[in-house]
Amino acid sequence: MSIFDGKLKIEVATASGIEAVTKRELVRLGYEPSGANFGRITFDGDFKDVLRANVFLRTANRVRIVLGTFNAETFDELFDGVSKIDWKEIMPNDAKIVVDAKSKNSKIFALSATQSVCKKAIVNSLTNAYKTTLKECGEEYDVEISLVDDVATVTLDTSGEGLHKRGYRTYLGDAPIRETLASAMILLSVWNPDRPLIDPFCGSGTIPIEAALVGLNIAPCMNRNFACEKFEFAPKVRNVVQEEAEALINRERVLKISGFDINPDAIKLSLKHASRAGVADKIHFQAMDMRDVSSKLSHGVI
Repeated sequence: MSIFDGKLKIEVATASGIEAVTKRELVRLGYEPSGANFGRITFDGDFKDVLRANVFLRTANRVRIVLGTFNAETFDELFDGVSKIDWKEIMPNDAKIVVDAKSKNSKIFALSATQSVCKKAIVNSLTNAYKTTLKECGEEYDVEISLVDDVATVTLDTSGEGLHKRGYRTYLGDAPIRETLASAMILLSVWNPDRPLIDPFCGSGTIPIEAALVGLNIAPCMNRNFACEKFEFAPKVRNVVQEEAEALINRERVLKISGFDINPDAIKLSLKHASRAGVADKIHFQAMDMRDVSSKLSHGVI
């Protein structure tokens, strides 16, 4: 039995300042999140919930599984704490192990040394468990060690690429806004799918596209893959989550979303991205100077 078959403590990383928005998203998904500090929110769930968080959260940067938390003021304590985690329930004997480290207000602050100590502890644990030398030629497992006030938290990344990468934006315009931040702006605004929305400086179309995804109830990351889908010991439940996401889509809803930009090339880019996102027929894009933008619609949001 692997850790992925039981209850998990799940950590959602988000941008500092929008933790409350991400927390509300988790509540709407049926979870009871705890803590919302320093861009990190935690909740309890199982591996299916890990995938649901990756697929459905609009403002999250990534989703991690918490493997252990312990005090660590010295490298010996750090090594011992990491070694106590049952790594054979997490990784196969050919896992490619990547360790990242962060430190804040802690006696251990040398990040490269922290990474080395943690990786040595993981490798030693797996070598002893499997009675063989690790080749590290298999799937990648990204481990993060975060030290805050001398408390170490060890997590396993499940997202892979950051969750702002929805899969529709392949070309970048000037000064692009991240999809997660665009979604946060929309969720914090007074806009709802029944009201008009105008972006007079739409650039590559991120804000109108994210608004359309919200309006049609399309899960933002349902068309991409995640690192945890390749975990050897994890249950195969992506199809279940995918079916849930598809069942919630409301393509019949009429949206009044418009994107304008003075640059015709930006509008072409917006149309490409909207098409890839599957919402091109729900957004009106037009090359126009914002001084010429007008609308007869009322109660809208700009």
